[in-house]
Amino acid sequence: MMATHTVTHTPVSIPGLDPSLLEQIIDKCFEKMQDDYRVNRFFNSNPLPEQTKPLKALIKKLLTGARMNEHLDLLDDFFTAAFARSNAKPSLVTGNDFAFLLDVIGGQDIQVITPLCMCHSFLLKLGPDDDHYDILLEHLSAAISELKVGKELSQQLLEVAASGREGALGRLPPND
Repeated sequence: MMATHTVTHTPVSIPGLDPSLLEQIIDKCFEKMQDDYRVNRFFNSNPLPEQTKPLKALIKKLLTGARMNEHLDLLDDFFTAAFARSNAKPSLVTGNDFAFLLDVIGGQDIQVITPLCMCHSFLLKLGPDDDHYDILLEHLSAAISELKVGKELSQQLLEVAASGREGALGRLPPND
């Protein structure tokens, strides 16, 4: 059984955020990421509205002060809708299958990856790293600029997004 991390973030509230603007920001950001060869490999072929629907519902709840661990079902739904593949083969080999060789020949330490929920593994098995997260923040910033969001609100949104880096990349410590 895989250990997961129970999300214990500090509740966030951005009361001045219009829900329809939030949806537009998410849609724009996803469109940009799916058009970007550096990160589009992470996403499955589901239609954009299907991929973003659970994320929009989750973000709306989180930005009104709800706790993530109260909405793990939405988090599971998002990771499934955006990253799950129906064409996975049992013999699928990834770079992580050979990570043990780094111990043999010396190299970087093997990182313990801890998903936020069970379906987070759909993304984590594809090996996202800090560069990919920086690309997400770049596209989020561009989407916010295109939609002419105010400076204070855009700064708040980017800070919230940046605060999710460790969890999204599976680097939070597992719960015992």
